[in-house]
Amino acid sequence: MMHEDLLGRSDLVRPIAVAIVFTLVGEVLIFLIWGIGIFPKGTLWRKLVWTITCGVAMGATIGALVNLFVTGRLRTRTAAVTAAAIYFSVLAFCIGLCFEIALSVNYFGAREAPVLFIPGGLIPALVTSFGYSWLLYSDSGEAILTRVGL
Repeated sequence: MMHEDLLGRSDLVRPIAVAIVFTLVGEVLIFLIWGIGIFPKGTLWRKLVWTITCGVAMGATIGALVNLFVTGRLRTRTAAVTAAAIYFSVLAFCIGLCFEIALSVNYFGAREAPVLFIPGGLIPALVTSFGYSWLLYSDSGEAILTRVGL
């Protein structure tokens, strides 16, 4: 196990920043497609605040958990698999929670299309978990993050 003082700032910032970018982009897409396009019921600004708040909170939680359990502790494939599992687990929990809330306020098609709501979140969460992990724990992913200043 590495000592924390051997970790660079980017080692700790990357998992949080990348997760927040991924979850914010995902939430904005859900907002645009499900919240405005397909199921426009409800107050637009409330859905937007929900979108931004959840995107930042989910990303920060994922990044913090990856820092706690992976950064400086695990390497290579083990780090990548663990980070992807953390990413997906946090999002899966949040999808279930968001479904319950959306049902109560009738947002994002939770009442009209409940059968699509959960898979519509879980499938992208699973796919992006691999992208998240690849960016953080592969040489080519790390090179991309370095080029963009992370």
